[in-house]
Amino acid sequence: MKFVPLGNSDARLIELVVQGDTRGNFTRTWCAASFAEHGIDFTPVQGNSSLTRKRGSVRGMHFQRAPKADAKIVRCTSGKIYDVIVDVRPTSPTRGQVFVNELAPSSASMLYIPAGFAHGFQTLADDSVVEYLMGIEYVAGLSDGFRYDDPTIGIVWPEPVSVLSDKDAAWPLLVDRKLW
Repeated sequence: MKFVPLGNSDARLIELVVQGDTRGNFTRTWCAASFAEHGIDFTPVQGNSSLTRKRGSVRGMHFQRAPKADAKIVRCTSGKIYDVIVDVRPTSPTRGQVFVNELAPSSASMLYIPAGFAHGFQTLADDSVVEYLMGIEYVAGLSDGFRYDDPTIGIVWPEPVSVLSDKDAAWPLLVDRKLW
């Protein structure tokens, strides 16, 4: 695995090493020692998967509040996504910065998202599957988010939004919640 910093943040794009032969290929997607070697204290406690049927759909922008802020690893295992993370930590030097990556099986990469970052994505292909390894369990009462089109953040999505959940459409703007 190769750990590539995203700007000056502690988020990382992780480029995977694919070993192939006539049967196909093999890729390591988790190694505690490799993460520790790169200064990332992360232990998966929960795995999740999402299937998004229609290209152009947006999921996000989501995060979990303290005391159970959630770090995660995200990987697209089918289809293709435009993955977006935003640092929402109040005292972070990269607060408000947007980091984007296209993830797809062919890119052989995944994203480490530290606790305190909001996460969302837009599908760039029908039937896109995203796998998550979570560093802390989901707590419904701490689930939070902000609108995908919040002008304070200014995320530029590559395609018109085709599908958005009612919950994601109803997230407030950051300034309305005095989070910004």
